[in-house]
Amino acid sequence: MTPFEPYRRDDVDSSPAQWSVSPVALLRYAGFPFALLEPLADPELAADFDRLLGRRRLLAEHAAALKAALRAHEHGVQGATASYVGMLRPLPDTVLDTVLTVLPEPQQAVALRYQAAVVRLDAAWQARVREHDAALDRARSAVVALFAAPELREVLLLSNDARYAEFEAWLDRAEDSSPGHRRRMTDLLAMYLQRVATKNESHSHFGPISVARFGPRPGGAHWRPGPVERRSFWSHWAGEELAAVFSRRPAVRGAVCPRRRPLALHHRGELRLYASTTATGTADGWTFAEQDRRVLTDDHRWLWERCDGATSIADLRRAWTLRDGSPSARRFDAAVSELAEAGWIVDRWEIPVGAPDPLGVLDALLTGAGQENSPEAATVRRLQEGLTAFSRAPHASRARQFAALKDDFQAATGTAPNRSRGRHYADRSVLYEEALGPVRELTLGSEVARAVTTELSAVFDLVLLSPRLRIRRETDILGRWMTRCFGAGTEVPLRDFYEGFFADKPALDEECRQVDAEVGALDREVTAALLGSADRAVHEVLIERADLDKVIARYPRTPAALCNPDVMIAAGSAADIAAGDFRLVVGDCHAVRDVLTHSSFAPLVQELAPDLVSGIHAGYRSLLDPDEILLDLSRAHLDKTGAALQHPCPDLEVFGLSPKPRDQVIQPSALFLVVRAGLPQLRVRPDGRRVRLMAPLAGGSGLRQDPLSPFAFPRHYGGVGIGALDHGHLPRIRCGRVVLHRERWRFAPGALSGWSPGAGSARGAAAEFAAARRLRGDLDLPRHGFAKIPGEPKPVYVDWESPLLVHQLFRLARGAAGPVEFSEMLPGPGELWLDVDGAPRTSELRCAVFSGGTTP
Repeated sequence: MTPFEPYRRDDVDSSPAQWSVSPVALLRYAGFPFALLEPLADPELAADFDRLLGRRRLLAEHAAALKAALRAHEHGVQGATASYVGMLRPLPDTVLDTVLTVLPEPQQAVALRYQAAVVRLDAAWQARVREHDAALDRARSAVVALFAAPELREVLLLSNDARYAEFEAWLDRAEDSSPGHRRRMTDLLAMYLQRVATKNESHSHFGPISVARFGPRPGGAHWRPGPVERRSFWSHWAGEELAAVFSRRPAVRGAVCPRRRPLALHHRGELRLYASTTATGTADGWTFAEQDRRVLTDDHRWLWERCDGATSIADLRRAWTLRDGSPSARRFDAAVSELAEAGWIVDRWEIPVGAPDPLGVLDALLTGAGQENSPEAATVRRLQEGLTAFSRAPHASRARQFAALKDDFQAATGTAPNRSRGRHYADRSVLYEEALGPVRELTLGSEVARAVTTELSAVFDLVLLSPRLRIRRETDILGRWMTRCFGAGTEVPLRDFYEGFFADKPALDEECRQVDAEVGALDREVTAALLGSADRAVHEVLIERADLDKVIARYPRTPAALCNPDVMIAAGSAADIAAGDFRLVVGDCHAVRDVLTHSSFAPLVQELAPDLVSGIHAGYRSLLDPDEILLDLSRAHLDKTGAALQHPCPDLEVFGLSPKPRDQVIQPSALFLVVRAGLPQLRVRPDGRRVRLMAPLAGGSGLRQDPLSPFAFPRHYGGVGIGALDHGHLPRIRCGRVVLHRERWRFAPGALSGWSPGAGSARGAAAEFAAARRLRGDLDLPRHGFAKIPGEPKPVYVDWESPLLVHQLFRLARGAAGPVEFSEMLPGPGELWLDVDGAPRTSELRCAVFSGGTTP
């Protein structure tokens, strides 16, 4: 097997190949051991609260007996006595005396047992409140003590540098803090702590990565230890700010090569400018909205036609002066400014989409303009040197060096060095950091490779059932609509296609809603088939592989697809993996543009695995028809830095500058659509070849979000794809050693409100803990898990025996607009095979898998 070929299922199994996996994978793991959270748990306190709930149940029995006795003697059925008993409150002495007078002697004992039990419960509740408050205080102190470590201080620096000085100052004098301030700060620190010890999608040293390879020989997981290597990167947005400022300087202005906006299109003698993205950079609410139209003047047309992104302003100005009539340079400058201000051209330096080294790009631009000795070049070199030094700096100087880089940027641009505060992306500031972790040269043996390509193949097919169904149905919808509007065989320019599509969008939306209904029915059918007749109260349902294959085989496995599964190996140790004693759990299974080559960590992976792009691209090529070409997208995310490795195929420039030579860049104006043999096709001029997009222009998963989605691959974002939203409880679904779905519960946010077992207050953190213990008991929840809360971008780790973490859950759930979803932690604490320096860590393996698709 050459390093350029995907590792195929038939390399390890004689059955027909359906899924292939790239030989290079990525291991992401928590930067801190899971055990870091142990000081926050208090199992004894949890047991005390559970005993309190037992007393409450006994009191409820006494209350029921007392109510029956009172009803039998026609006393206290309504009024104050009934209210006290109904609310499990102690009877005042006068009320108790009356009850004892009314009831005969045998029933008097019932009243006295009730009174004694309610008094004992109240006393026990007060004691538990004191114990809980003390435990919560100890947990807060433990959090403060943990953040004395430089490595955790740097989590705060790199996650929220704008507030780091505040964090550091508070931590250095936390003992002097007011109670309210201490609560707020330790709540925030606890959220950071639980994230870096349980989650795998952070960055820098608290979310390190390692390159993994699938090997052909038997074995489990083998690696060598190594140092953590941090790499600091300049954020794309900060590079763009510097580029914009520098390119306005007269000394470099002539070297700028202006380019036409990709979605500024000819339309029946006019130029029309269309919106190329949303304000958020995602597909939500995306429309191909017309922003401007005009008939260009001769000057504007001459200039616009020549702004190809390769011809400099200096060369354009020289050609301008040679036009008939020798127009003045002043007219040229005015024409450039007018087109740029109207949004028809980009007349400044740009950082190409996906460029991992914006400062290197700026350095090359300045050198190409003959400005290598300019003040701007000196600024870039100073930032480059500072960035390198920051990567290697000891903790004591990192905050100071970070501040110096920010000051230098602000002085050069006049722009604040922080933006979008509160977002979870890594580029709120001028830099972000990734890290190669202590696991080096990781090799996964054939046992793991076989499991991924054979045992998990059913999971991949299951994930793609709905996306494949959607793309088949919506392709038919699009073909019928195009035939009605334009006629079969008519070559329709992209601008005409878009205008017609959005004019008819209400009717098309209605057809797509019918697809939504079919997709929903498919989800219910799959859920019913997987659960079978199992008791809904069971924790786990086992399904045979043959039965699972029958479910999948009801639907065509077309069109061709790829996905990036996050595979978690549940095993006690690496030795257990080698022995085959493990389970596979698929967390997220994203079917989008390949994330191994399109992500902020891609340059680090490529550095250690030079064959990464060739392996992934071979997988893409295996999905294409012989007459198709693949187009990658140049589409910048407005809120997030995303490095991208360059695939050996053309780029479609959508939003932002492609890094490839201009002869390898396709503009949207070159695209056209045509219906042939009843199927819509996307083609490109001048040769008219069929096009397959790595991703739709707007990124949407369906026709309503992006009219070109049928010409990309089926899209899915999130978990395995079993919605089952009408199930309050979904058991774990397992096929052999593959967990198709973790056990999951859904409950109203009101369940996460304070509750008292008796007459005590139902407000405060102790009442929240009591409600949590009751909820866990009622639903039989596992101790460890993750909660998805409406409005929160990431799942929150929950340990039901940790007063501080339970408090975070209740705090975040206040005012939630919809149900809270709780899923078991799997792999659990005893199944964390990745041992780093004697401490287990959570981890996940991110792969790239490809399927050419088959029909039943």
